[in-house]
Amino acid sequence: MADKTRVAFLGLGAMGLPMSEHILAAGFPLTVWNRTAAKADALVAAGAVRAATPRDAAQGADVILTCLPTQDEVRDVLTRPDGLLAGLARGAAFVDTSTIDPSASQQLIALCAERGVDMIEAPLSGGTIGAKSGTLTMMIGGDAAILERVRPVLESMAKNIFHVGGAGMGQTLKLCNQMIAGAQTIALSEAYAILHAAGVDAKLATDVFAVSTANCVAIQQRVPVPGVLPNSPATNGWRAGFATEWMAKDLFLSLQFARSLDIPVAQNAANLQCFEQAIQAGYRKLDQSVYGKLLIDAVDAHKKHE
Repeated sequence: MADKTRVAFLGLGAMGLPMSEHILAAGFPLTVWNRTAAKADALVAAGAVRAATPRDAAQGADVILTCLPTQDEVRDVLTRPDGLLAGLARGAAFVDTSTIDPSASQQLIALCAERGVDMIEAPLSGGTIGAKSGTLTMMIGGDAAILERVRPVLESMAKNIFHVGGAGMGQTLKLCNQMIAGAQTIALSEAYAILHAAGVDAKLATDVFAVSTANCVAIQQRVPVPGVLPNSPATNGWRAGFATEWMAKDLFLSLQFARSLDIPVAQNAANLQCFEQAIQAGYRKLDQSVYGKLLIDAVDAHKKHE
């Protein structure tokens, strides 16, 4: 694919904005759209074109990407009267990087095929850190030939690109990834609450865990105690690398998908309840590791009343 491939990007949130910045920096002519138009200001100042509607963004684009919170929003942006399908040319390639239900993704890919539009799913892993550094992992579901057509665009923002199977396979793998990641976060939260209650130094414990069987991505990035890791959300005001509300959404999708396959996922169901508890406590927009704060605060409150 030529370097002058025309790209459109819709959804300039915590992930979509830095992803778009990498596409623009790679030299691709870029058109952007976002519900809140002001979020495109920095990109427009850097050379991107602002579209008034999804249809306008799609017109003339060779590759169109979306990064949206839910499957309802993906479907709406695609099918509304001024949506992508109203502007996409036959033979254009549509890449949805959102995390949605596998069956919903299969339906959207089939709908696009009926309209002569090639679509693949490309859910992401790496959070805002990966999006900003251009080191995301993409799990591609759909036609491998479509992936090869859009690969140069994807490589501008992702380090690891895996074709994992047909439509729905990428979303399935992503939901399973979230089940594992969410379990790590809850396990850390509970463990560090116990350490706090027992008076064990959190930094010392982290050093031990880092060279023990407990070592995992959460130990490296999401210790829920301020000051232990300089770049962790806990040390930086719980700024979201991946917000609590989005982890809860992904675990809910994985729970529903597992039930459709008659697979018991008791651990996942329990973890979802923990994240929902954090949301109820007002931590919806904060990083998922804030559940650890919830538990540690409860320990401190209990000590005060002893």
